[in-house]
Amino acid sequence: MARTTPVVRAGTLILYVGKHEQQFTVDTPVWYAWLEEVSTFAFISDVGTFTARKEPRQHSGAYWKAYRKRNGKLHRAYLGKSHDVTLERLNSVAALLSELSATSDREASGNETLQARQASITPQPPNVIATQRLTSPESAPKHNLPPQLTSLVGREQDEAAAEQLLQRPEVRLLTITGPAGVGKTRLAFQIATDLLESYPDGVYFVNLAPLRDSDQVLLTIAQTLALREMGGQTFQVLLKASLQDKHLLLVLDNFEQVITAAPLLTELLEACHELKLLVTSREVLHLRAEHQFPLPPLGLPNLTHLPASDALAKYAAVDLFLQRAQAVKPGFRLTSANASSVAEICTRLDGLPLAIELAAARINVLTPQVLLARLSHRLRVLTSGTRDVSARQQTLRNTIEWSYQLLDAPEQRLFRRLSVFVGGGTLEAVEAVCVTLGVEAELVLDGVASLTDKSLLQ
Repeated sequence: MARTTPVVRAGTLILYVGKHEQQFTVDTPVWYAWLEEVSTFAFISDVGTFTARKEPRQHSGAYWKAYRKRNGKLHRAYLGKSHDVTLERLNSVAALLSELSATSDREASGNETLQARQASITPQPPNVIATQRLTSPESAPKHNLPPQLTSLVGREQDEAAAEQLLQRPEVRLLTITGPAGVGKTRLAFQIATDLLESYPDGVYFVNLAPLRDSDQVLLTIAQTLALREMGGQTFQVLLKASLQDKHLLLVLDNFEQVITAAPLLTELLEACHELKLLVTSREVLHLRAEHQFPLPPLGLPNLTHLPASDALAKYAAVDLFLQRAQAVKPGFRLTSANASSVAEICTRLDGLPLAIELAAARINVLTPQVLLARLSHRLRVLTSGTRDVSARQQTLRNTIEWSYQLLDAPEQRLFRRLSVFVGGGTLEAVEAVCVTLGVEAELVLDGVASLTDKSLLQ
């Protein structure tokens, strides 16, 4: 080992300043202050050896990891931030890495000694046994985010605000909420891509859209992370053991249809202190750790005071319409003849990105003026020939129906009754209508609150 590499041996730090040797005792204020200033040291003890390296973490400070290489395979273990690096921690990690090196040709889940030592490094609830790790973490991809094929339009402020929230240490669960078609998934993809460097153990997107059974949520997360069920352990135990020391971001998409699985997220966060969750859902989760991020529609112009075409194109909703229209009709431009029609189309569609994109796709066969006239039958007009999106995103009718089918029977009945309030209405007016139909006022209030939580009312 190079003489200039600081070494911890027998509880003492040995380093050289020039030709002069200095020694400090581990677990003292001098030791912790020194850790803040350096980036590497070696640890040597009877139970094992390793090299410790400080890993940079954007926004929230650096942390230490231990590395040991044997037979061409690099093993690593999480040490923690500088104040976590005690002598006891160093010895425990050295023992763990020695075991990993000695059993690298076997499944770690079959080694009870390794299981016990893994559990001793990071405290867990008494009923959780650490029996599984992420498969081949050194060679596994750090993310599974696909490249986005379309631009994200008009969400710069939302993107920055959500990222700032997610980087705060106390924010472990951020839920992007909003109605169907408002762009929750697209924004989540962008946030996850922007923050890749902030999560050294990876960023993983978990698609929950195909699920109908809340019991399948943990299985789907485990499969996304390439974890395998071993020894009859539950996926709950598997995930807690595997993620307990991982600084990782999970993006859970379309959580509204498995909403009863929400308490499982609390259990994961409690067991895995470095884990963060970014969730998209039409319905809030109502968890203690949840920080809500309601995603509004895109910005709209004032139809009574329309600006010139150049200024009009800067409104997010209009900008999105133009970009998607030009994708199907490259020569399309905003002109004095069509500007007011385009602005009214975006306004009639409430600035909803999916509806605007579906409308813009019609520009290859309809002028903006004709398209606007046909919006009185928008559910018939707003369909798409796009084959590489889910069925519920191919038409506005499918999108609304998807949300409607997630409601229970009383909520569906209330939602239908609210259709009489074409221009909106007050809670008192809604209660008056429903009470007339034999519904108790308290139940109406609960129903309105539930539909609001599910992004179907504002």
